[in-house]
Amino acid sequence: MFLRELRTQPGELKGIGPRTAEAFASLGIESLGDLLLHAPRYYEDRKTEVPLSKGVGGSPVNTIATVIAHDWFGFGRRRTLKVWIEDSSGRAALNCFGRNFLQQKLPVGAQIRIYGQFSYRFGEIQASSFEFEASETPSGTSSFGSLVPIYPAGASLRQGAIRKAIHEGLAKYIDQIEDELPPIYAREEIPVSKKKQLQGLHCPETLDEVRLARRALAWEEFFYLQLSIARRGLALRSTRKERTTARGTLARRVLESLPFELTRDQKTVLREIREDLRGSRPMARLIQGDVGSGKTLTAFLAACESIEAGEQAAFMAPTELLARQHAENAARLLEPAGVRLALLTGSVQSRAREEILSRLESGEIDLLIGTHALFSEGVRFRCLGLAIIDEQQRFGVLQRVALSQKGEEPDTLVMTATPIPRTLAMTVFGDLDVSVIRSMPPGRKPVITHLARMGREEKVYEWLKKEVRTGRQAYCVYPLIAESSKMDLKDAEGMYEALKQRFPDFRLGLIHSRLDEEEKVSVMRSFSSGEIDILVSTSVVEVGVDVPNATCMVVEHAERFGLAALHQLRGRVGRGEFQSYMFLVYAPDLSEEGKRRLRVMMENSDGFAVAEEDLKIRGPGNMTGTEQAGFLRLRFADPAADGETMLRARNLARKILQDDPGLLKPENSLLRQVINRTRPFEEELINGG
Repeated sequence: MFLRELRTQPGELKGIGPRTAEAFASLGIESLGDLLLHAPRYYEDRKTEVPLSKGVGGSPVNTIATVIAHDWFGFGRRRTLKVWIEDSSGRAALNCFGRNFLQQKLPVGAQIRIYGQFSYRFGEIQASSFEFEASETPSGTSSFGSLVPIYPAGASLRQGAIRKAIHEGLAKYIDQIEDELPPIYAREEIPVSKKKQLQGLHCPETLDEVRLARRALAWEEFFYLQLSIARRGLALRSTRKERTTARGTLARRVLESLPFELTRDQKTVLREIREDLRGSRPMARLIQGDVGSGKTLTAFLAACESIEAGEQAAFMAPTELLARQHAENAARLLEPAGVRLALLTGSVQSRAREEILSRLESGEIDLLIGTHALFSEGVRFRCLGLAIIDEQQRFGVLQRVALSQKGEEPDTLVMTATPIPRTLAMTVFGDLDVSVIRSMPPGRKPVITHLARMGREEKVYEWLKKEVRTGRQAYCVYPLIAESSKMDLKDAEGMYEALKQRFPDFRLGLIHSRLDEEEKVSVMRSFSSGEIDILVSTSVVEVGVDVPNATCMVVEHAERFGLAALHQLRGRVGRGEFQSYMFLVYAPDLSEEGKRRLRVMMENSDGFAVAEEDLKIRGPGNMTGTEQAGFLRLRFADPAADGETMLRARNLARKILQDDPGLLKPENSLLRQVINRTRPFEEELINGG
């Protein structure tokens, strides 16, 4: 039996009732397999003796002591038991707050093993948090004399209950659990069996055993993640049929019409795309680049290659606002070169929609731009050759596949303006070849970022007023649309009215997600054309809005936004020739982590540096999408801390599949069994990638 096949519920273990089973479920523990993979946060050393006199300097006391007296302090309901104990080094007091029942469990004369954090206060050595047991407790049931694991636990779940359940699960099933890697691959990275791994995790004799167990479990997790990603890539990229190769004439015509040259990185990425388009397998490539680095233009030029080869291209954006902006840019850049365009979103009316679908199916449309409406049932291409997906992190693999299934083995190009650290890119986009655009168009100046504490925003507003009076424009962004009775935060609607009073000479606009699409488009057009001086908004302007004349971005309650969102918002300014500024206004009671995050924004203008810091602060959760929190259930592996191990696992997984794509060779039969019987990471990779 493989560990993930151990699907018995914790409630079936002796002593676990419905309430305890529910408490386990709240921790994500719904099977004994989950339980045995529930990793301790740390271990308490209850083997090494530390007497009462030596425990005051920070080390926990771990000693055998005798109860010598009872005392009481406080009055009435606050009357509290104090138990005096003594060992060979001295005496100390146990303050039993809320535990007066210990008068019976710790009678005078009792000899106990005790563990706890003691301190010197009010002229005596004392402790309020401690664990004890009778000194004659049998070793099999004792929590002393060993390294004791301390587990993540909910409010209603005690450490003793977790340890008891895990020990019972191990005793019952440990001999039935099989290794999950063939010896040929496990020899170097996993020198101990699965049985030894679990014993080293939960019942270690030494901390070296813990380190060995965790290293082995992390390697196995990395390996099966990378194997699953690589297999997904194989499934999405079969050998393609013969196709016409573009000569690059159409793309060259577009380039000659531009008033600037492509950057070095744009040229490199375009060359990589052209090599893919001429290769024997369908392209599956990710372009990641900072905001304003020119990814969209590069994608348009890639579309030109497919269109010139007699195929069609689809360009999918996450919002109608962004899709319309892409369509307007494409019309300006591509239509003069002869490219036939259309825009398809959910708000396109039935008659216009029918006309677009008819022209698409007959091949009269070369490039279709739209939202998720592109992969709806009635959309049929004559010959879809290239599917482009903007802001890829907002779509899952199923949506990516749904669009690619509109053609016969089309090439796929996905883009993200949220820079992703290399180690995380290997997990989330491991089935894609990754291109990076780091260099910015010439003439762009880094945005200067300032921090301002709430209550001191007067200077921020004065700066905003100065910028607008010179003919520039500004954004003011808030975390809420409307006032909330549950959160004391500024909101866009309320601040729109307040700012109209503060700046009576300026023209203000309001935009948020509750406006209908036509109204949003109308407001953005007014802002783009300069009819609005200050745009009051929520984070709906985070992605894709391009107004070169906007030079000032004010984000209030900045601590409520993630680093990726703040960096995207900063990308809305600094898109023209003028120096631009971002002001992050934060609450005065900011946590240390909140201060650290805002300092990252102030000290780093490079989105890749921001992403690396974000990964360090928050760990390898879903930094690439809707939740940005933990969609990959990595229990032991940490891409942020151990990228080299993950790279070794990736290289091994790819080598195995290159030699044996179906895992049919005898030495790979165990891998095939693990994948077929437990399907590691399948759900996360489909829904989250």
